[in-house]
Amino acid sequence: MLSAKEFKTTTIIEGKGKCGFDVSGNKALVAWNQCLREYDLIEHKKTAETVLESNILALAFHPLNSQVFAIGDMRVDTYDDIQMTAPSLIVSLTGKAIEIKYNKNGKIMGIASEENSLILNRDNKISRCKPGHDGMILSCAFDPKDRFVCSIGCDGCLIVYQLSQVPQLLQRYTISKQVSPDAFQKLQSDFHPSGNSFWIAGKINAQYILTYEEPQDLQQQYQILHQSEICIIRWIHNNCVGSCSQDGEIKLWNFKSFTDLSLHWYFNIKCTPLYMKIIQNLFYLFDCNGNLIETTLDPPLQEVETIYKDKNIAFRDLLNQKVKKQNNQRIEEEQLGDENVEENIDDLDGFIGGNEKEKKQKQNLDSGMQDILRPGETQPSRGRQYLCYNTVGTIILCKNTNMIEFEFFDSTFYKRFKISNSQRYAIGTLNYRGCVLASKGPNDLDEQGYLVGDGKSIVFFQQFIGDVDDFEFSLPEDEGAELVTIGNDWFAIMSDHGICRVISFCGLEILEFITNRAIVSMCSYEHLLCLVFHDTSPMLNQQVLKGRIYDIDLQKQIEEFDIFLTPFSSLSWIGYSDEGLLSIQDSKGAIRIYQNNKWIEVCHNSKFWLYGIQDYKLCLLKTDQPLASMKQEMVQQSFEQQFVCFSQDEKLIANYRQFLTQLIILNHEQYRWNEFGKYYYARNDDKQNDILLRYTQNLYDSNKMEETQKLLRKFRVDLFKQILNESKDKAIEFFRCHIKDEYDMNSIISLLELQKEKQTSNKELQKLLTHIKLLQRQQIIKQQQNFGIDKKPQSPKRQGFGLQKQNDQVNMNQIKSILEHREQQQQQQHQQQQHHIQQYQIQSQRAETQQEEDEFNPFAKSANKKQSSIFDIGEKRKPTQTFGTQNIKKKN
Repeated sequence: MLSAKEFKTTTIIEGKGKCGFDVSGNKALVAWNQCLREYDLIEHKKTAETVLESNILALAFHPLNSQVFAIGDMRVDTYDDIQMTAPSLIVSLTGKAIEIKYNKNGKIMGIASEENSLILNRDNKISRCKPGHDGMILSCAFDPKDRFVCSIGCDGCLIVYQLSQVPQLLQRYTISKQVSPDAFQKLQSDFHPSGNSFWIAGKINAQYILTYEEPQDLQQQYQILHQSEICIIRWIHNNCVGSCSQDGEIKLWNFKSFTDLSLHWYFNIKCTPLYMKIIQNLFYLFDCNGNLIETTLDPPLQEVETIYKDKNIAFRDLLNQKVKKQNNQRIEEEQLGDENVEENIDDLDGFIGGNEKEKKQKQNLDSGMQDILRPGETQPSRGRQYLCYNTVGTIILCKNTNMIEFEFFDSTFYKRFKISNSQRYAIGTLNYRGCVLASKGPNDLDEQGYLVGDGKSIVFFQQFIGDVDDFEFSLPEDEGAELVTIGNDWFAIMSDHGICRVISFCGLEILEFITNRAIVSMCSYEHLLCLVFHDTSPMLNQQVLKGRIYDIDLQKQIEEFDIFLTPFSSLSWIGYSDEGLLSIQDSKGAIRIYQNNKWIEVCHNSKFWLYGIQDYKLCLLKTDQPLASMKQEMVQQSFEQQFVCFSQDEKLIANYRQFLTQLIILNHEQYRWNEFGKYYYARNDDKQNDILLRYTQNLYDSNKMEETQKLLRKFRVDLFKQILNESKDKAIEFFRCHIKDEYDMNSIISLLELQKEKQTSNKELQKLLTHIKLLQRQQIIKQQQNFGIDKKPQSPKRQGFGLQKQNDQVNMNQIKSILEHREQQQQQQHQQQQHHIQQYQIQSQRAETQQEEDEFNPFAKSANKKQSSIFDIGEKRKPTQTFGTQNIKKKN
């Protein structure tokens, strides 16, 4: 420890009280007693002064431009001169600004105010960090790498946000009891230059500060000691941190680790410091009495600097060592003969060769079998973990908030959302059709515990496109989920018992089989399911893996193949491309595709992390493994097949490499058409049949008559057989015979309109929709005639995501007119009924007289019969309801 430090004191303001202070270059700004002063640090004199409207506490220089500064009271403005002639408004506040801070490059401004949320200004766009504090904010700090920002409020809580377009809450800590807003000493924090930890000082306790490394770990360190409460903490270098206490004691610490801190130098200013600023080798303090304290800064030297303090001496020592070594070798060679020297060389070569053999033998020792690999899953980082990372989106497990976040790269497809992780899901996957989550079983318990309820493994499914409701179910007891994957209309679960279950999106188990091998990984594409398993135990440190492909539609195995990895590596990723091309990546960075019963290496780079293939391009991340707490840099790279070429023509080599890539694409497209194309039309027909069956059931369910429910139970099996046999005519006849007119029109139309938006190719359903709408229109007309309303019904307008009816506003005059019109119609109907009765009596009398005449004239009777048989052919048919047409006949 060095002796006490010497310092120089200069009075800037006369008096005591709250003030704002900042230093940039060779000038300092002080906001005090409704005035703003500029002070020259070289000449130690006041250079300018401006009167302010109020007493301002928030003041900050731009880190890259000393001419620009920001001040704030009830609003925050930026200026480029001390006269404040051209203000630039940043934001208007509902309370006073307490502190203003810039990030390292000055692109982001943080504003702590009496509002309960931290305000960020980025490119003149204001965002508020939600959720906020329970009260005013005292201070804020930015991560040097622009990943996080933290704020401390008078509620004694520290909140860490992740810097993004919309700031996201990362963690909340209660570090102190509630602090009074009137207290002058503020809780202050500062990040380590590496950005991996932050330190907090203030009204916490008398003799310690807190450090932050991981969001779930808040460690208390007692290495920095003061006789009173610590009020300021500032990092100077990676190995140097400064602290100030309320009694005026200033200390500089040599930081080697969190448990190894030593005092470098100290001094005491006999007054409470308010601000600490460090510019190059100068150390500035501003105390509560208005004094500016200046001293030189000599931080502790790093290990390299202490060893090579004097470069000339170090270089001279190195030369002396080399000269001594050369002299010793020359003396030994002169003393020994040539034969002895050769024998020594041979012995040395044998010794080196023996060591190399031992190393190879150690490397060739059998290693353990590879554990379960979940493609797209990463290790936890700062309480966040990727459960799935693919070309569709990501699933992030937030252990701190007990939530699961779903993010999609295409925001137009689906918006970002969160769900509660009440079932402790730890496995997940997603594609464009849906997502699957699963919790581990009782056999995989760890320190945190994945035991749910009675110890069963819970599986959750949510569909993104379709009308299937979310559902969850549990696996049998003592059986836990290990792997999940999702296909076109099904998903598969692999348990720790080696049982693979295939579940449809409707929740029915359509296939179950046992692998009888140790499973490594699993992936899927459309109707294909690929399993990777250990064929034998590892040999010569080489994993012996095989793969099987199952056709879920045919419910059988169609192919089995070997999986080749780079020697002394393991499988790190497996999956299908968007075009159905099976690909793998090993731990050495080699990426291979499977085509024509062989593996082709298309890339080799250990610094990239593969997460999918789109449009025959590799989707890579520039990292060994992505961290859920940081943004990832994505790269798309074309296939680069390795080959041997003795030509030096770069253009020829580039053309040949492009030819190999095009050949891979062409071969796969041919295979894709031959294998997948023949199932395409069959799968579309199955989907249409499934839609027809689903809406048949909806129509029956909407009709609440007991007879219809009985018919549904009776003819369900027959309908399945008819549809599976592709006899659509019988299914249509089934519609005609068993669907009644008494079902709920509105519910059926809403269902059919929803289906019409998704499946526009089904013409029969569109005809059914128009047919039902015609029926509904006729029913509405009948009702209007009964109530005396002749207006046509207005069609409901689409607003948002549903159908909303327009509410017509009817006043009293309209009601009176309707009632009067209804009375007139009733009188007219009564008169018409009497008139019809009279006509009916007259017609009956004529019919009786005509019948008497026919009895006496048999020729006229036969002629009338023939005439009626000719003109009544179309009228004697029974009324029918035709499916898909608009011709409706009614009984009179």
